[in-house]
Amino acid sequence: MTNPWAAIVGPCYTRASLARALGWTEQDVATAVEALDVLEVLPVDGQPLYPAFQIADGRLVAGLADVLRTLSTGTESRWTWAQWLNSTGYAEESRRPIDMLKDGELDQVLLEARHDAWSWSS
Repeated sequence: MTNPWAAIVGPCYTRASLARALGWTEQDVATAVEALDVLEVLPVDGQPLYPAFQIADGRLVAGLADVLRTLSTGTESRWTWAQWLNSTGYAEESRRPIDMLKDGELDQVLLEARHDAWSWSS
């Protein structure tokens, strides 16, 4: 049976492969996760994974940290954050919030994130 989260989240890095992709150390990745600069999800096997959609041109997508911190005010579920960032239907014109971030639309994504985080927490 296929894990439905794999289809929602898409390809992922391991900690070591993300560190290589960003030119960081694995400790840098761990520190960035704690600061909510990087999205880490934990599958059932406990091996941390890092959705590939948060990387563009060898860097973290600009504004991602602001969005992660905003989403964290509504739920601690990082799987929910991953789904929110990578799914259509949350933002206007059915564009994925992560694509909107890549296009420099941080203000619009933050507006949507604040709204949804508020609804999750109420």
